[in-house]
Amino acid sequence: MSTQDKSIIQSIEKIPQILDLFIQHTSLTLHDIHLYSGFTKTSASRMCNSLVNIGYLEKIYIGQTPYYRLGIELYRLGKHAIESLDIQSCAKKYLNWISKELGGISYLFIERNDKALCLDTVKGIQYIQTNSTNVGDLLPFNKGGGPLAMLSHYDLQTQNTIIENLNLSHDEESLLRQKINAFKTKGYAISLEEFSLGTGALGVPIYDVSNTVVGALSVGGIIDHFSEGKVEQIEHTLKKYSLDLSKELGFSIN
Repeated sequence: MSTQDKSIIQSIEKIPQILDLFIQHTSLTLHDIHLYSGFTKTSASRMCNSLVNIGYLEKIYIGQTPYYRLGIELYRLGKHAIESLDIQSCAKKYLNWISKELGGISYLFIERNDKALCLDTVKGIQYIQTNSTNVGDLLPFNKGGGPLAMLSHYDLQTQNTIIENLNLSHDEESLLRQKINAFKTKGYAISLEEFSLGTGALGVPIYDVSNTVVGALSVGGIIDHFSEGKVEQIEHTLKKYSLDLSKELGFSIN
């Protein structure tokens, strides 16, 4: 490891030590931070200025004295962390009901770093190993019932950002946009044999109190279960539980 790499790691390790000081104190001067952390004033100043630049700290003045306090970006990140935990606990019963009623394996997806994260899953009686997406798996947004359900119901700006990061060809992007436009009209997304031959999945988005897409419920199984005559039942079941879950998260129909 180079000297520069070691220096970067050491700087990163100092960040939580500084932020943790604000658990006990609403605001602190640079001298306070230097005193409590044991860092030199030069090091503390450099770290605090960097944290201000990325929104983790705010610099305010009380009289002529500059103080630091936690920044709004930390509250935003904390809010997302809490929402992720809440959605998982709220969704568990719906995953169980979906797998019991439809027989397939049910999934809960959320967004993480422009990918769809499988946050939870419940196996049904028709579970097949080749159709397995595991908790913690990150999937691209252009494949799979859950990921496509989220992508198709995101706002245009979010869609554009995610699609740009997929590095698709012009034809692939055009086809994807046609698919998600159709899925948005239907209110669900369907994926057939995109990950494994003979398998399929159908997903429906989940909304929060701000009417923003925060995840998706989906169910996967053998492709025969997603024939035209059976999709209607799957769609109805997922939409019902997705709406119930969304309402628990504060969503309301205008």
